[in-house]
Amino acid sequence: MAHYDVVVVGAGPAGSTAARALAMGGARVCLVDKARFPRPKPCGGALSPRTLRHLPHGVEDVVRSQIRRAVFTFQSGKPFEVVSATPMGYMVCREEFDAWLKAGAEAAGVFVREGVAVRTIEQTAAGMTVRAGGDAMSATTVIGADGAHSLVAAQCLPARPPARYVALEAEVSQDGHPLEDTVLVDVGAFPGGYAWAFPKGNRVNVGAMVERPRGRDLRAAFATFVSKQPALPAVPAGSQHAAAVAAPQAAPVPCARPGVLLVGDAAQLADPFLGEGIYYAVRSGSLAARAVLQGMGGAETAALYAGRIHDEVWPDLIAASRVAYLFHRMPRWWHHLLSLMPGSLSEVIGVLAGEHTYAGLLRRIVERVDAHAGQWVRRRLGVRPDGARKREGV
Repeated sequence: MAHYDVVVVGAGPAGSTAARALAMGGARVCLVDKARFPRPKPCGGALSPRTLRHLPHGVEDVVRSQIRRAVFTFQSGKPFEVVSATPMGYMVCREEFDAWLKAGAEAAGVFVREGVAVRTIEQTAAGMTVRAGGDAMSATTVIGADGAHSLVAAQCLPARPPARYVALEAEVSQDGHPLEDTVLVDVGAFPGGYAWAFPKGNRVNVGAMVERPRGRDLRAAFATFVSKQPALPAVPAGSQHAAAVAAPQAAPVPCARPGVLLVGDAAQLADPFLGEGIYYAVRSGSLAARAVLQGMGGAETAALYAGRIHDEVWPDLIAASRVAYLFHRMPRWWHHLLSLMPGSLSEVIGVLAGEHTYAGLLRRIVERVDAHAGQWVRRRLGVRPDGARKREGV
C-alpha cells in the first residue's frame, strides 16, 4: 500500500491549490480525481481581482477576457451600467483553468491519479486509508476537495445542510465577440434568483441561480432571460447543465475532524450573494495546506484549519448571506438602490477586489437607506443601530 503525507480528493481549484502548496512545503502528496483532464466543468468561470492574488504566476495565459463594464436590469427592463477603469473580473473556461492548476501541482512534485474514483475513506490506528479504483493508499491527512456533492464529506463529516442554491448554465459560441468586456446581470429575473451572461472570448457563459426550493422554475426563467437579450446567441436545446451551489445558510458548517479537512465547495465555502466559489476554493486550499505543514497531524491540524476558516472566512460569508437575503427578498428595491447609489455597486466591486468586506458593505447599505427602510432592514439582517453585528453563529 502506497503511503502519502496527504491524499487530496478532487483536482479542482481547491484541491490543486492545496496539493501544490503542500508539495512545495516538502510533503508527499497524491491528488486523485475521477475525471481525466481537461474535462468540461459547468461554471461561470469568473475570477475576482482578489482571487488572482492567491494564484500562481502565469494565470493570464488562461484568461479569456477582462471585465470592465457591467449592465444591470430588473426583469430585463431599463438597464443601468457601471464602467471601471480597472478590471472587475477575469473570465476563464474551467476546463482550461483547472487543467492549468493541476499541471502546476504536478510540476511541483504532486503524484496525480486521473480517471480514478475514490470509493471509501476509513480511519485506522495508523491514520487514514483511501480506497480508489482497485487500490488502497494510506495517509496522515485526507483533504476533501470533491465539490458540493462531496464523498469525503458524506463519509467523514455527515449530517450537513444541503446545498442552498441551484444554478443552470450553458456555455455557447458567440460570433464577433458582441459582449467583449461586458457582463449582463438581470436582478429579479425570477423570485429568489438572478440571471447572467459572462463573455469568454469566442464563448459566452449564460446562467441563472435560484434558491433550491424554487429550482423547478429555473429552466423557464433561463429561457426567458436568453430570449430578452439580443446580444446573446441562441442556446441549443440540451446544452444547459445544472449545478449545486453549496453556499452557507446562516452559521458555520464543520469543515474538519482529526485526519480530514474539507475545502472549497465540499466545505460549503461559496459566496451566497454573487455565487463566487473559486476565491473561497483557492483560499481554503491554501489555508488547509498551511495547517497541515504547521500542525502535527490529527486533532492539532484539524483545529488549526477549522480555527482559521472560522476566523478568516466565515464572518464575511455570513455577512454575505445577509446581503443575499436582502437581495433575494427585495430585488426591485435592490436594483433601485444600485441605480440611485452607484457607490453601493462600487463597494460590491471593492469586495471582489479585496478592498472591502461584506460586513462593511452591509453596514453601509443600512446607513444609506436608514431614512426609508433602515429599521426593517436592521431587524431582518441582525444589524444594530450602531452598526455592530450580532454574533449569530459567528
